Amino acid sequence: MSAIQRMIDVMQRREYAGKTIREYSGSLRRVATYFGCCPSKLTLEQVREYQSHLARRKDISTSYYNATVTALRFMYLETLGRDWSIERLPYGRREHRLPVVLSRQEVFQLWRPLREPKRRLLLMTAYSAALQSSELVRLRVEDLDEQRMQICIRPSGRKQEDQNPRYVPYSPTLAKAMAPYLAEHDSPWLFPGSSRDRPLTHWGARNICTHAARLARFSKSVTISILRHSAATHLLELGVDLRTIQKILGHRRLSTTMRYQLLSYDKQPLVDPLDLLPPPNSA
Repeated sequence: MSAIQRMIDVMQRREYAGKTIREYSGSLRRVATYFGCCPSKLTLEQVREYQSHLARRKDISTSYYNATVTALRFMYLETLGRDWSIERLPYGRREHRLPVVLSRQEVFQLWRPLREPKRRLLLMTAYSAALQSSELVRLRVEDLDEQRMQICIRPSGRKQEDQNPRYVPYSPTLAKAMAPYLAEHDSPWLFPGSSRDRPLTHWGARNICTHAARLARFSKSVTISILRHSAATHLLELGVDLRTIQKILGHRRLSTTMRYQLLSYDKQPLVDPLDLLPPPNSA
């Protein structure tokens, strides 16, 4: 069995997401192609040589570089059990980019052209509850609690073992729009895929969002993540405190939520402190 296949088996046993497994294995296959041999035969100095090669390339982003380093660390430290110091496989300097957000008018325009209720409600739910794509597609009908006006967000994958469900507000506007859709619904999944017994895929949700942005004639790309970022920013602009937004988003650290302050401040009109002084006494 190849080292890459061994890594895939370890990741599957630990219930890593399929996307993560594909990204890790793809990174290691590129390493194998670069050296012309199985990654298990490489020395630490050869792996560091590959890192230097990536660092010199102008077409490689920091996020791509760091994703490759994560895959290398998992292969050699977790799968092959090498006694290498983790500091010998360093990450690059992380990029700190502010997320893209839509205005409130743009959010409304996004789903307005959609005629199919499922597509329109998918985007409304993503924005209303500020959900990640993985949380959105795995919502069940039973997760909508109309009595308490809450939506139950259940952790998925490896998070199931160490996290409890979180609850976000169930908007009365969303509940009213959802009622006729649920009246004719015959699937346990709120947004089923091609079969009523399976949820919509991440790609399916992304394609719905991309199609809606195209219909709305947006010049920028729109994703489920952008709707989540937009919701958090709009909540902050409306005066919701950071701790509440942190709970809605499910962030473990408040510092992660605080980046939305920068987005909110960017939209505030500039004020000169001199203009805030009381007017001089006319006398």
